[in-house]
Amino acid sequence: MKGNCSAIEVESKLENIPVIINFITDTLDGLAVDPAIIFKVQLAVDEACTNVIKHAYSGQIGIITLTCELLDDNLVITIKDKGKPFDPRSVPPPDLEADLEQRKIGGLGIYFMQKMMDNVSYEFSPEEGNKLTMRKRLTPEKAD
Repeated sequence: MKGNCSAIEVESKLENIPVIINFITDTLDGLAVDPAIIFKVQLAVDEACTNVIKHAYSGQIGIITLTCELLDDNLVITIKDKGKPFDPRSVPPPDLEADLEQRKIGGLGIYFMQKMMDNVSYEFSPEEGNKLTMRKRLTPEKAD
């Protein structure tokens, strides 16, 4: 399984999140991927695209380009947009030990992306815009 690639472009509207999730599901369909892994990928992509819509484009309409590529046993998802730059590494980790009343509302999206995926990286260039790359191993590692 190497090099399979598919892509989708959608307008940055919250009502397009189901279209994006269906794209992920259709891409993984037939690969005999554990449903728990598919759910994690769906959740991470949902969070990432919702952040692009709400924060990078701030309610303005732009384009989100999402590609999925299979490299050996890894699904590589790349999300590109031309919205405001935002480095997810600039967000401090949430305080999960704080009382509920003292916790900040929101701010868990990046945390969920990092927990659901094996690797999350971000790049920005003035020409290309934002590029978020997430990787997920599709089969469990074998014990020795």
